[in-house]
Amino acid sequence: MIMKKFLIFISGFVAGILATILVAFLIRGANEPNDDWIGLTMFPEKGECIEMDEIVVFQVLELDMALARSNNRVVVLLTNYEGKTYYDNQKIKIPSNECARQIGTYKYDTDRSEKTVPVVVIEP
Repeated sequence: MIMKKFLIFISGFVAGILATILVAFLIRGANEPNDDWIGLTMFPEKGECIEMDEIVVFQVLELDMALARSNNRVVVLLTNYEGKTYYDNQKIKIPSNECARQIGTYKYDTDRSEKTVPVVVIEP
């Protein structure tokens, strides 16, 4: 009888320790920074070129990601795979042999509404 109570106590104790470790692991995981951008959807394959010959950066989100506006007022999220950095009010001319190719979409909130813009990379 005493042995049975002892085994129940030990199994409850071990279960409590395991539950504590699991909860601590889940809390730690929830507090880690998330590398995924909320609102960013990347296409499995590259899309079409968007007609524009110059864009102006108006908000840098990361050194290699920036919101920019083209001369025809199209807003895009400009990304760069080559390590180039961006800065506010930077003017970027798109060479005639390259294009702003859509590779995804980015959804974000403004003061007035929610916006969805194409994610582009400048490439040949």
